[in-house]
Amino acid sequence: MGQRVAQSGVTVLANESGQDTLKHGAEARFMHGLATEEFVEENYIGAYSLGAKGRVWIEDDRSGSGHLILHAEHMGLVRQLFRFNRFIYVYGERPDAPEPILGTVTFFSDGDRIHQFLWQHNSTHAYYPRRIPE
Repeated sequence: MGQRVAQSGVTVLANESGQDTLKHGAEARFMHGLATEEFVEENYIGAYSLGAKGRVWIEDDRSGSGHLILHAEHMGLVRQLFRFNRFIYVYGERPDAPEPILGTVTFFSDGDRIHQFLWQHNSTHAYYPRRIPE
């Protein structure tokens, strides 16, 4: 595990940290959506709906703090997102630090654009906010 063997004509996508393993279930279901979107952080910025729980949004504060910012109005949560890899970000218990990790955000593509993300908070809740059309 964690080793790469070069083969002619084979492209290998790997987590930047080199520590991840592919799992079954929800993680594998969304891999096509992950692989089809070109990595551009601008694609993540915007408002997403949580249905009856309101909305969450991703703010671009890269020119200020250097990070994208997660806002969740129903929880009063505002956190800097720290990049784990191309599509996965983490946030910490404190607003300005990634550790200890309090939650993760994994962005998904529908093949054309980022349309949803998996937001796991405090290992107790998982949400699937959908992008609100502009």
